[in-house]
Amino acid sequence: MTNKAHYAVIAGELAPGTRVSDEKFSKIPDLIRASFQAVNRLVPEEGKLNYEIIRMDEFLALSESPVNSLRSVIMLLSAFRFLSYKELSERLDLRVCEGIGPVEFAQEHLRESDGTAFRKASSCIGKMKRNQRISITSPDKAVNEEFLLTCSFMDILIRGWSDDQAEALFLNLTGKNQVEISQMLGISQPAVNRRLKSGNFDTVHKFIMRFEHLLNSGDQL
Repeated sequence: MTNKAHYAVIAGELAPGTRVSDEKFSKIPDLIRASFQAVNRLVPEEGKLNYEIIRMDEFLALSESPVNSLRSVIMLLSAFRFLSYKELSERLDLRVCEGIGPVEFAQEHLRESDGTAFRKASSCIGKMKRNQRISITSPDKAVNEEFLLTCSFMDILIRGWSDDQAEALFLNLTGKNQVEISQMLGISQPAVNRRLKSGNFDTVHKFIMRFEHLLNSGDQL
């Protein structure tokens, strides 16, 4: 099957850094799966991510709506952060590369599919440095230069999230207000506000909105 429509393909893996026991490592696929499920339960249809775990700590995902993809990707990163701490008492991260473009050869399984977006994502993640957490590449060179800069700032924010900040941010990105989040977490609204502010939620929202603007206005995207 050949498809020239544009998609967002996400290649991801457990970020290098913290060493975990074999017993804890064996639970990583379930944590990745739980993180995707948490995202897909709470985002609208256009934000859902089709995913496959292709090895213990590696995965592929696809969004049929690139403009809505980044919010879901940031939610995925935050979900894995707080779930890994809850389940393993470890501060673990995923790192991802999002490739935007056509999927010329779509198959039933993502691992068997191929095309521009898949090649961009897989090539990009292979070049990521140890401290990188997110990278985005598109068909537009000028846009890619901006992504290179903004993602470098997001790397710093993502690495700095505590599990509490990540959980509050995850819920905030679903559209829930601070009162609703406080009720869900069993903490006060001011406590939620502190977690969001210390997690730089305003900057995260600006990053997502800028991405959405670029994709909505880009002739090649």
